[in-house]
Amino acid sequence: MTRGARRSEGTRGTRQARSDKSREQILLAALDLALEHGYQGTTMAAVSASSGLPIGSVYWHFKSKEQLFVALLEHCYTAWMELHSGPEGLRRKLSRGIAGLSGADPEHYTKEEALLKAAAVWALSRQLGGLGEDNEVRAAYLRMRVEMFKVDVERITESLPADVVERFPDLPAKLTVLSLALTDGFYVHANSDVHLELDFAEYADMAARALEGLVDDYARRAAGERT
Repeated sequence: MTRGARRSEGTRGTRQARSDKSREQILLAALDLALEHGYQGTTMAAVSASSGLPIGSVYWHFKSKEQLFVALLEHCYTAWMELHSGPEGLRRKLSRGIAGLSGADPEHYTKEEALLKAAAVWALSRQLGGLGEDNEVRAAYLRMRVEMFKVDVERITESLPADVVERFPDLPAKLTVLSLALTDGFYVHANSDVHLELDFAEYADMAARALEGLVDDYARRAAGERT
């Protein structure tokens, strides 16, 4: 490779690095704004101001607000997958999902997790774009929700006794549904107008003990059938 070619390659690499950094700045600014103001309250102009980048740069990376939010959801989904990369017991899952909502989670509930939880409510209330079923952002979130459910089932399966899963193969999916219902419900409550001083860590522990009790019950049933 000639010196000129190497210089050109280095210039392209530097330009790409700057572009990637700008894109990340925009996504992180959008993440903070979305958590504070929701989908409807987040504007491209506000993202520009918060990121410190000109509005033209924001639109260069993302042609529309919908495109920006699809990319933001993908960013959050990637972060979520990294967090949930190994076997995950019910107690840790509920601690992150319930105690994390109030900042009480000792494992530091991430902004990305919080955004995905908020997006669940936005999708159900049709706030994602204020459009119909074909809204690009809502459709992207619902696809991710399906994939996240599959991952949750796999992780919970890996955390349960193998003999229990063998005897009750649908148990991991049922436990996933229950844990999601609990965490989604606590998210709604935490953001409602019912001003009660709740110890979310305590409720996370109570929910975990309830579901662990179910697992113990299924384990006794499996052991009883073997004997």
